[in-house]
Formats: sequence, structure tokens, C-alpha cells
Amino acid sequence: MEEMNFEEMRNQFAILKEQLDKQEIVSDHLLRETMKAKNKDINFVMKFGYWIFPVVIILYLPFYLNRITSLTFYIVTSLLMVFGLVCSYYMHSPVNRLNYMTDDFATVARVLKKFKKQKTQSLYISLPVLLLWIGWACYELIWKHGYSGTYPWLLTFSALFGAFIGGIIGFGIERKALNAAKEIIDEIERNE
Repeated sequence: MEEMNFEEMRNQFAILKEQLDKQEIVSDHLLRETMKAKNKDINFVMKFGYWIFPVVIILYLPFYLNRITSLTFYIVTSLLMVFGLVCSYYMHSPVNRLNYMTDDFATVARVLKKFKKQKTQSLYISLPVLLLWIGWACYELIWKHGYSGTYPWLLTFSALFGAFIGGIIGFGIERKALNAAKEIIDEIERNE
């Protein structure tokens, strides 16, 4: 009788272990699907940059051709945009190469931590450069080539207000990418 109870307990334990193993696989798969979904927030910035930078450079070309801005300003603006696109590609390419369904969690966490660090450092560098460029743009477009009958202070205030709104939108997009990376890292660390 005791032997039968022992055998029955062993069978029940085997069934329970099998159910727990299946549960772990489901949670692993669910975690990987969640990471894959959050990756869209991270890559949105890069996809957005691929389209917006070339469009801005092309749309800006008539300002230079009509001699509204100097050649130096046009070249610096174009170089800044190309440099920003190259840096963004450099930061995002390791993240784009991740396969969330097959890569181990340690690799994913390491790549995303590096991405987060680079992204944060780039914000500290790009913000002062962007502020200098905005000041130079106001000088080139409003003060240097201002037309008679215009109010340069009013135009400058309008340009700065537009830059402020654009900065809020851009910072929100960047913050969303950083938060998605942080959430993936936190989820991996929680499940280790």
C-alpha cells in the first residue's frame, strides 16, 4: 500500500514538473514577444530619421540657392544632419541586429544598456550644438537677411517657439525609445 502511494506521488510530481516546464516556456516566449513589441518604439527614431533628414536637406536647398543663407550655413547644416544620421545609425544598428526570439537575455540586456548609455550621452552633446545652430539660423534667416517692414524680434520669438515645440516632440520620441530600452532591461533582470 505504501509503495502504491509512493508511486502515485511520484507520478503526480512528474505531471506537476511537466506543467511547470510548460509554464516557463510560455513566460519565456511571452517575454520575448513583449521585447519584440517594445523594439518598435526604439527603432521608430531611426526610421523617422531616415526619412526626415534627407527631406529637410532637400527642402532647405532653395533657401541657399535664393541667397537667403550663406554657403557656410548650408554646408554646416547639411553636415550636422548627415552626422546625426550616421551617429543614430551607429547607435541603432546593434539593436536592429538583435533577434529577440533567439538571442540570449544577457546579450539583449548588454546591447540595450550600451544603446541607452550612448543615447543619453548623445543628448548631452547634441543639445548645445542644436541650441547654437538655432541661434545661427535665426541670425541667418531673420536678422542678416531681414526684409523691410518685418519685425525681427517677433520673427525670432516665433522661430524659437517653433524650435521649442519641435524640441518637446523630439525629446518625447527619444524618451519613448529610452523608456522602451529600460523596460526591456528591467524585465530581463526581473526574470533572471
